Amino acid sequence: MRLSALCLLGASLSLAACNGAEPEPEATQEAAHAHGEGTHTHDVDTVAEGDIKDPEMIAATDVSPEYLQLATNVEIVPDIEKAVKSSSAVMTHEGLFGPLLFAEETRAFFIELQPGMFLAEHPHDIGSIVYTVRGKWVLASEGKRQVMEAGSLFRFGDGMPTGWEAPFNEPALLLIVKPKGESTDYKVFNEGIKEMAANVDADRKKGGAYYYDVLEEDHPAIKFARSVNPDFDAVLAQID
Repeated sequence: MRLSALCLLGASLSLAACNGAEPEPEATQEAAHAHGEGTHTHDVDTVAEGDIKDPEMIAATDVSPEYLQLATNVEIVPDIEKAVKSSSAVMTHEGLFGPLLFAEETRAFFIELQPGMFLAEHPHDIGSIVYTVRGKWVLASEGKRQVMEAGSLFRFGDGMPTGWEAPFNEPALLLIVKPKGESTDYKVFNEGIKEMAANVDADRKKGGAYYYDVLEEDHPAIKFARSVNPDFDAVLAQID
């Protein structure tokens, strides 16, 4: 009688306990838990101890940064700032671009925005997730503007027009993660950025706006820049 009462009143007791059956051990349940991408366990050694290979540091090249090959299909860029200074980075009028890592479906790269740069809103075929590593810059979309600072994160969808502006006195470093698209590896990425750099340079010579100094004083980007940086004239002065 007492056990029946506990079964009715104790919401945390299982029906199995009420019938005197042993509950399934928690360890067994945990070993077969899922994270939304299939079931896996945590207590199985995938490589025999004698077969474990030392991690290998892959040297930087003209198209790729230095990275650590920790294991099969596991790569690490130990220091993004070192990648920014590597020969694989390509300077353009839209910023300094450089590759970081390529996965099966995604890629990660960086853009370092230089003070005084301006890129009007334009659509992107493939959306991205963008993290600000250091510095400050301005995100523009649908005529609205937002100062982005180190630690901020945002995303934009496929085909969504966005632009960026760099009205501050120091560069800003952005980390971008997006689907691969046509940039399937380091070589293809490097060739694509160099082609883009040449196209942008040609467009600038034809009058394309890539820096604040070609904008009218009453342009919304200029007005916003002055509102967020009292020293904006110093930024204008350093534009080549």
